[in-house]
Amino acid sequence: MTPTQELIARVRAAAEGSPYVVEERPYGFDLTIDLVDATWWTLLRKNAVKRVFTHEVRLEEGRRRMTITDVSNEVRWDAGVGPSGRPSLHAEKQVQKGRVYEFSSEKQWGADAATPGGIGKVVDYTFRASEGRDLIRDAAKPLGWSEGMGREQKIGLAAALFALAIVVVIGVVAGVILLVS
Repeated sequence: MTPTQELIARVRAAAEGSPYVVEERPYGFDLTIDLVDATWWTLLRKNAVKRVFTHEVRLEEGRRRMTITDVSNEVRWDAGVGPSGRPSLHAEKQVQKGRVYEFSSEKQWGADAATPGGIGKVVDYTFRASEGRDLIRDAAKPLGWSEGMGREQKIGLAAALFALAIVVVIGVVAGVILLVS
C-alpha cells in the first residue's frame, strides 16, 4: 500500500459513521459533507437550498506533504408571489474557496415539498468547518504527513502583505511630509 493509499484509507475509516464522504481524485482526495438538500413550501413561496462543503486534499506523496483547500458551495432559490402580488423568482449561488473559518447553524420550518402534508423543520443543521480539517490532520499526522498552504491561501497571504506594505509606505510618506512642513 502506498503512503497515499494508506492516508486515504485512514481518512475513510475516520469518516465512517459520520456524514462525511471520501472520494479519490487525481490530485489526492476530497472529503465532502452534504449539509442540506431541501425543498419546502411557505405560505406563498416554494423554497430550496442545497449546501455542500468539501475539503480538497492535494497530496505530494514523495514529500508526504498535503494541502487542504476548503470549498463551500451553496445554492438557494425561491419562487412564488412577491410583496406586490406579482409572481417572483429569486436565486443565488455562493462559493468560497481557500481557508474557510465557519461555524453555522440553520433551521427552517415549512411544508416539506417531498412529503405532502408534512409540516415542520425542513432544514436543521449545525456545522463547524474545522471538523473536516481536523479529521484529515488526525489521520495524517501519525503517518508522517505535513501540511502546507494551498494556492488560494498563498494568494490571500500575498495580497494581505501587499496591502500592509502599501499602508506602511503611505504612513512613512505622511510622516515625512509632516516633519518637513
